[in-house]
Amino acid sequence: MSFLSPIFLFAMAAVGLPLIIHLLNLKRPQKILFSTLTFFKELQKTTIRKIRVKRYLLLLLRLLAIACLAIVLARPFLPPGSGSSMESQAPSLNAILIDNSISMSRIGEKGPLFEQARDIIKSIEESSKDSDRFIFQVTNGAGEYNTIIGHSQLLRRVQEADLVSSGNYAGNRINGILDVLEEAPYENKRLFIVSDGQQSQFSEALTSDRETRTISTTFINLGDVEVQNTRIASLESSTNMIGSGLPVKLEVNIYNDGKVPVSNQYVSLEFEGELVGQYSVSLDPESGKLYPFEVIPSGTGSSKGKIFIEGDEFTLDNEYFFSIQVPETRKILWVRSKTKNRNQINYTEVMLQASGDNDAQLSYTESGIDILSTSDMSGYDAIILDGLPTIPEFAFARLFEFVQGGKGLVFFPSETGNIQNYNEFLKQFNAGSFTNISGDYASFKSVAKASRLQEDHPVFAGLFDLNEEEELRVANPDVYYYLRLKPSTSPGGFNILELNNNDPLVREKRFGEGRLIISAIGNDPGWSNFAVKPLFAPLYYRTLLYAASSDEGGFDEHILGTQFGWTGNLTLSSSVIKAGEEEIIPETEVTPAGTRLEYPAEDWSPGWVSVSDGTRSYSVAVNLDRTESEFIQLDENEDETRLGGLAFVDAYELGGESLQNEIRASGFGREIWSWFMMAGLFFLVLESLVSVFYKAETIN
Repeated sequence: MSFLSPIFLFAMAAVGLPLIIHLLNLKRPQKILFSTLTFFKELQKTTIRKIRVKRYLLLLLRLLAIACLAIVLARPFLPPGSGSSMESQAPSLNAILIDNSISMSRIGEKGPLFEQARDIIKSIEESSKDSDRFIFQVTNGAGEYNTIIGHSQLLRRVQEADLVSSGNYAGNRINGILDVLEEAPYENKRLFIVSDGQQSQFSEALTSDRETRTISTTFINLGDVEVQNTRIASLESSTNMIGSGLPVKLEVNIYNDGKVPVSNQYVSLEFEGELVGQYSVSLDPESGKLYPFEVIPSGTGSSKGKIFIEGDEFTLDNEYFFSIQVPETRKILWVRSKTKNRNQINYTEVMLQASGDNDAQLSYTESGIDILSTSDMSGYDAIILDGLPTIPEFAFARLFEFVQGGKGLVFFPSETGNIQNYNEFLKQFNAGSFTNISGDYASFKSVAKASRLQEDHPVFAGLFDLNEEEELRVANPDVYYYLRLKPSTSPGGFNILELNNNDPLVREKRFGEGRLIISAIGNDPGWSNFAVKPLFAPLYYRTLLYAASSDEGGFDEHILGTQFGWTGNLTLSSSVIKAGEEEIIPETEVTPAGTRLEYPAEDWSPGWVSVSDGTRSYSVAVNLDRTESEFIQLDENEDETRLGGLAFVDAYELGGESLQNEIRASGFGREIWSWFMMAGLFFLVLESLVSVFYKAETIN
């Protein structure tokens, strides 16, 4: 048995107090013989003997109670395997996980947090036996091997470890270490986690199933360090309809995480190597502000940009990279019914032909429904289902994957359409259902007007040049015949255009990485007079452009801490990833949305990587998770139930020998002060019972 606070063993001196009092009471009174008491002399000897026994018993119980209290203050603990001398001397396997994220670069009262972590690991090594072995692992970036190493190798790896601006894999690393520990042939096994207790790093990592774990785990918390930090919270654009020479409006959200106001800081944006703009930043504590920028891609392909903050105290998260993809052309697959009267005017055909003749950004291929079962659709950016009486069930799954993978799907009904079939198809996307039909086809009798549009939708962005006080007025088309759509209540749905009775006319449902656009009317004169209204042409063209822009148009970003995944139009056999000077052969597969590339990306840092097949190349921005900049700590009290079985050591409140003793007790043994507390209470209760029920003074 050892003690965490051996200094309190001096309290054992208090044991002498009852003894001194007892000795003082031993002074014998002067004897005076009295003849009438001679009869009781023999009885007196017996009674005095009993009283002495009682006094000695009470004295012993009081001494034991005080001794137990002194031992409780000294905090005794048992080393692992102390049940037998053989087990206590058995070698131990100690796994150590050190937090090497950017938050560990902060400087506390005792110096840089990462240097403190190194010193703590050295204390763990010094507290272990020569026969003990170790596993060393880091939370961020490329992981160390989960191999068993000796003392000198541990110290060398600790010294070589460094902070990295890479992804957080704390959860995976903890589970990997525990798996190795459980299989290792050691009697004593322990896991130490040394970190600043950042919630974003460990909140989910420590929620793994611990009921099946038998490993003693100690979380050594280096404490919270106040630091002024201004960070780039987000980058957003009002549209992803990107084109060469077209301006793109960006909004940068800058947030002050600190407890004090900031001023004299600057946020700047570079695009294609040139400074686009700069703002002076002044923010109140824990507040943010949007800063607008405008960039213009000069050509097709990838255009790279960077946002950066100057004047911030914490600098490791002051850069944010982005990449805007401008495709050379957006490819549309137009699927129409073979039984449709080809002599009848079809507005889709008119618009596609016009856009193909005048705009190189759109190209289309016309086909029947059979193409959905026989052809690879990965080369298309959007599919138009136009006037199909039924959508074959064999196409459901492929269209589902197409949209989920980041592509667009535009649906126009047929006047002879099977509503039940349509609803089965929409059900795949949780987009709602058609309830009934309103009006008569080709009656040319208006049953509703398209009167409300969502002005801030990307389809209409920049289309109307209005003053702030000017009201938007459009020529409302008449609708003769339409399918009444009841939208789903799930999020991600928007009415792009509404009828005056609140029924959707054109509705978007975002699904996965792509979008489904549903029209309640078809594309011939029997449905409406929409085609003769000025709004029709720009709405139709922009809807197709919007649907086809969901994959290559807009930002292309990878967040560190997750597996890299990219899907696009690349040749499978020659696809590679280039990160700096390194060329990587990724895992590849063909999906309905295109060639899928995957790579662990554990060792990547913020910047850009490119994916290429030798002919086509795309740049992808790489950034840290935004939560890496949120220095919110785990709350031991709030998480007590969720983190059951985990011992916390607050290194920032302890130091020197106290910290080393705390580490030794939490990871290398089990505190048993409660045993002595219970024993002390037992002796006090027993002392009271002896005082009350032991009637040695009674003379019968």
